[in-house]
Amino acid sequence: MTNYYPIYLQLNQQPCIVIGGGKIAEGKVDGLLAADATVKIISPELTPHLHELVEQNKIEYVAREYQHGDLTGAFMVICATDKAEINHQVWQEGSANHQMVNVVDDTPRCNFIAAAILRKGDLSIAISTGGKAPALAVRLKERLEREIGPENERFLELAGKLRAPLAHHIPDFETRKKLWYEIVDSNVLDLLAHGEEAKAIELISEKVGFSFQPV
Repeated sequence: MTNYYPIYLQLNQQPCIVIGGGKIAEGKVDGLLAADATVKIISPELTPHLHELVEQNKIEYVAREYQHGDLTGAFMVICATDKAEINHQVWQEGSANHQMVNVVDDTPRCNFIAAAILRKGDLSIAISTGGKAPALAVRLKERLEREIGPENERFLELAGKLRAPLAHHIPDFETRKKLWYEIVDSNVLDLLAHGEEAKAIELISEKVGFSFQPV
């Protein structure tokens, strides 16, 4: 059994390469772009959506099959082809380069696996089954999408504006930590869920001991 260490990667402007141009590659490219990665795709053919991204200069495109040496300089490599020989060659080159490599649906040729990601504003939840049943991860993601309402996203927006003034008024970390839990455990989220933001802000102000004025 392989044990994985779950992390969130900061991919801003990091060079990432996707091998393959089908629907699976399309999803991988969209995910990388959402993380502000710099994406190059290598494939003799592309889906219409990927063609649009090329035309919009959102991704770089090399119109041919993978060749050895194509991975030079990449931070992350995702291989999404149905050709076993290419998948193996990409894994060998990426491993030799000590790069992050994921050959889709081939966990022995992955040194990282991609989780199913639920995103709502600054809230993100990664769900992984260790590569054993990605479909279960997708279904759990769909269930959470139904259960986690927009009030969580709005709360995080308010929390981002609260952090600096809270640190200014209450420099002690342990005291701030206790207050954050008191805020989260209060009915602030319920108030936001019912559209009562003014009351939610008033409650936050009561908890922290000063007038919180988000702008």
